[in-house]
Amino acid sequence: MNNIIDLDSQPLIATWETCVSSVGCRDQNFRPASTKLELNDNEAEQLIRDVAELKPPVFVFAGDDPLSRDGIFSLVQYAASCNLHPVMLLTPASVVTQQTIADLKSASLSRIAFTLNGADSRCHDVISGIPGSFARTLQAIKWANERRLPVQIHTEIGRRNLAELTAMGALLQRYRITLWSVSFPVPGPDDSLKNLPSATEFEEAFQAIYMLAQKVPFKVKTIEAQHYRRYVLQQRTRSRSLAAENSALAPFSETGIPGVLPINEGMASIYITHNGDVLASKFLQVPAGNVRRDSLAHLYRNAPIFQSLRNPENLKGKCGTCEYKDMCGGSRSRAWALSGDMFSQEESCVYQPMPVRRMMEQLQTEDIAS
Repeated sequence: MNNIIDLDSQPLIATWETCVSSVGCRDQNFRPASTKLELNDNEAEQLIRDVAELKPPVFVFAGDDPLSRDGIFSLVQYAASCNLHPVMLLTPASVVTQQTIADLKSASLSRIAFTLNGADSRCHDVISGIPGSFARTLQAIKWANERRLPVQIHTEIGRRNLAELTAMGALLQRYRITLWSVSFPVPGPDDSLKNLPSATEFEEAFQAIYMLAQKVPFKVKTIEAQHYRRYVLQQRTRSRSLAAENSALAPFSETGIPGVLPINEGMASIYITHNGDVLASKFLQVPAGNVRRDSLAHLYRNAPIFQSLRNPENLKGKCGTCEYKDMCGGSRSRAWALSGDMFSQEESCVYQPMPVRRMMEQLQTEDIAS
């Protein structure tokens, strides 16, 4: 991957939060009104040109409900005309009709992403807070399939729906899906930690995802679970009966794994909020600047926060000593949310790096000897 894209100058993914709702999107009939804080049409087009200068492989229209923004189809078409590959991430609140799919297809949308948080209405509708959204989402997926508009599924996973992973994998195989993105939680300032899986539960989820990835016809990737790469490497090492875990690093870099990048995409992403703030991630609320006054390309390439996140030597704790830190590095967003330090160790990972294990073995040996 690094031979193809220079991550210091070009992000792998750019996301624009087109709109937000101050009251939350819990009603399918609710339409968030634009505010003075949101980028206007001229500013939005300038942003798209700025993103095009960075040439990310993926450009995502996101937000509480991108379809609610006036002129959204024209903006999608404008992004496509700037040689971007626009993707739209919809929420359970998004109202999608057959005409919506047709309009997005005509606007040259590259892929449409639907949010699905359970294998049935009982789970999805409760988590989403919008009754009937499960059935409406499945109908919208069918319409997209009929129009040959590529479909991606986005799932927000947590303790409430960890047990749904296998059933969801079976459900999605009924449709033409290109990618399933499984996003793990990053607690907000006012969020309870009850929905955050333990490190052991993360590992169990990785096992389920890995097994599914061997069977399903679409790619499966994780979001805010960078240590899934470590898990995949370990499984491949075991399957090849290799004695040393480090010897798996070369085959991974050379051949890759469907849906899994050989580096931490958190090192090469950029997120623009509805008011123009530039973040490294939606969940890492530390602005590097604002597109209304700063060059987007300059911020990504030169802002201290972006440069620091691209340097694995800044990692602390066991992440800093881990042999997988170059392609994993843990979730910097969750580290920041839990500790206030974006470089602290990933607390949701059970793995003990080799240096830590050797130190523990040495201490045990000394205890026995004494």
